[in-house]
Amino acid sequence: MERHLYLLSGMGADERIFKNLHYPAGYTVHYLEWLTPSPEESFPEYAARMAERIEHENVTLIGVSFGGMLAVEIARQRPVSKVILISSIKQTSERPPYLGWVKKTGLLALLRLPDSIIFTRRKGVVKLFLNAETEEEVALLTDYMKKTAYGYLRWGIRVIVHWSNDFIPASIVHIHGGRDKAFPLRFIKADYTIPDGGHFMVYNRAAEISRILSQELG
Repeated sequence: MERHLYLLSGMGADERIFKNLHYPAGYTVHYLEWLTPSPEESFPEYAARMAERIEHENVTLIGVSFGGMLAVEIARQRPVSKVILISSIKQTSERPPYLGWVKKTGLLALLRLPDSIIFTRRKGVVKLFLNAETEEEVALLTDYMKKTAYGYLRWGIRVIVHWSNDFIPASIVHIHGGRDKAFPLRFIKADYTIPDGGHFMVYNRAAEISRILSQELG
């Protein structure tokens, strides 16, 4: 029987973050490119549009960071064989406290400021939160920042801060890093932990993640 993997990258990223992963034999791998959201589009509505582009039944979804949250939303709306999360969260209880703090203090109002104030000087913060370790990784992240539309970032940040979810797919595997700064491990119920992995570990700890994929999908 033909088996299909659908990949969902993190916010502002693309299929290049998966380039170091290896998948078990017998799978056809597809990348779901992010669509442009409408400013007031809800996360379930957006997930429905993304799900329309899945051309096969009972697929496995692999979602990284924000893409993992999207994978859970898609699994809520259509049958899937399995959901694999990498450096992500799957329910409200795993959301780090700083996101609640952002919501309560009204900091999201800052998203109304001009792009030149809130986005153009974010390189240092992104490098820190994603645990970039090499010049190659910094260059990739820099390219992502240059190409990501600010409207998409504004929408995505609001979705992450407000996301509320108690639905857990029937078959889910959660892989997380011990050094993840965006979603700290102490708030996560992970099935597999990579002790020295950071938020960008799908790229720089791909060998360890590939071995887990082999165990779960082989």
